[in-house]
Amino acid sequence: MINSDLFLIIESSKLKFTAADEQIADYFLNGKPPLKQSALAQKINVSSASVTRFSKKLGFENYKELMYFYRKKLENYSDDSSSVTSNLQFRYKELINEIDERLEIEDIKTVCKHIKDHQIIHIFGLGLSAIAGEDFKFRFTRIGKYVEVVQDYDSIEMISSLLTGENLLIYLSLRGENQHVIQSLKDLKEKGVFIIIITSNQSEEINELADVTLLTSNIKNSSGAGQVSGQIPLLILIDMIYSQYISMYRENVSKWIETEHAYLQGH
Repeated sequence: MINSDLFLIIESSKLKFTAADEQIADYFLNGKPPLKQSALAQKINVSSASVTRFSKKLGFENYKELMYFYRKKLENYSDDSSSVTSNLQFRYKELINEIDERLEIEDIKTVCKHIKDHQIIHIFGLGLSAIAGEDFKFRFTRIGKYVEVVQDYDSIEMISSLLTGENLLIYLSLRGENQHVIQSLKDLKEKGVFIIIITSNQSEEINELADVTLLTSNIKNSSGAGQVSGQIPLLILIDMIYSQYISMYRENVSKWIETEHAYLQGH
């Protein structure tokens, strides 16, 4: 069923986790000893039913199946935690350095300006890119923007037929190679929709489609423990956009927060 890194699957599922799920996830991500379901539930003070629900959220039929893959993972998991930590730190530093080399601050400012000028923002993203899109949505919804994350082919095609030159679209994709989405972007380009693409793909096709391209780093992982999750390079760019936006439009953001706070107090 699963060929991917179990730890990566857990990391990429975090947006749908409850507080109990996070406790269970932490146990596994820290490489703790395998336990029976009842023993695990008692050890971390959650219900046995919570453990079952956690297993299913990761795509397993039951806890027993999760444990099978967890035991296999532990067989290849390094006991040298300092080595794992050093390896991960190196990967993050490499990631940040590559992004810094590729990124143009003026492009970030241009993206922020268009976000300010558009109340409604659509984001196209599949798989892990959709998780990054939800992070963007969470941040910018809090400061007054309406953000819709579109994360499957049928919805992308439907939304594309409705968008006009008045709209702002952000496409999140580390590789930027999905031809279904590329075709939708071509159609939107002809309609005059302003397109921002956040990707590691430096191809001529991407450059032609995007009004602004923000280049991030590609993942160069082995399959071992300590992988950098696939959405991290996109999330770093989202952090940069959000920080720059707050810096550029701090007064507008403060007014929105004050207005929202006053409205909530009145209700």
